[in-house]
Amino acid sequence: MTIKWTDRSEPLHMPVLPAGVEQAEVAEVRIDPQAEAGVLAHLAGHDTEAGGLLLGEAYARRDDVTSVALIRVRAGIAAADSTGTAFSLAMGSSVWRDAQAALQPGWRIVGWYHSHPGLGAFFSGTDRRTQRAFFAHPWSIGWVIDPIRGEQAWFLGPDSEPIERVDPDR
Repeated sequence: MTIKWTDRSEPLHMPVLPAGVEQAEVAEVRIDPQAEAGVLAHLAGHDTEAGGLLLGEAYARRDDVTSVALIRVRAGIAAADSTGTAFSLAMGSSVWRDAQAALQPGWRIVGWYHSHPGLGAFFSGTDRRTQRAFFAHPWSIGWVIDPIRGEQAWFLGPDSEPIERVDPDR
């Protein structure tokens, strides 16, 4: 017997940027200060790789509803059931349930975060495969942090394109 998996769910659409929100020329990531503080506190306590999921909102451009304009990170959900080494991270499936339970109206899972303690902030080949497999929406972000060196990098979409982070007060 063969089982064929299909995705018959409705595509997730991004709302258009609301009036009064500055429209960027390129896709931007903005992270709320309390979300950043929570993620950094989680990662600071580990000398091996650790991570979790990111919750927030994603918006399309007003003139092009298929083009990502802004991803706003509102919260980070630590993967409590995870195993990290100096060079790898395996997150248990419970992080998805925890993230779903923490969603507020209008929020979605917008991506993931993890650390590279002492290695620098970059996406490895494994990170790129993870991004493509689990975070393949155009608004999906990956955030990698080296808490020892104080480095951070952001990547967008299934192709892990580098993206700039913007001050949340902008």
